[in-house]
Amino acid sequence: MTTDNQSTKPELITALRQLADDMETIGAALDYYGGFDYLLAEHGKEILGAALIARGWADGMEGEHELGDS
Repeated sequence: MTTDNQSTKPELITALRQLADDMETIGAALDYYGGFDYLLAEHGKEILGAALIARGWADGMEGEHELGDS
């Protein structure tokens, strides 16, 4: 991302995808440990759902970016 805290749309898309990747990793780990703790499993599923949302935002922004909307 740029140093002046004004990210470009491609940078935001990349950051959202990285966030989704990280959320999927953490969500899967929580779901695994949820075998020992029901609440952790629930949190893992919630994070996995949020990762899908973040990835969907990135996909939507990318589609707009490719059409020339910035």
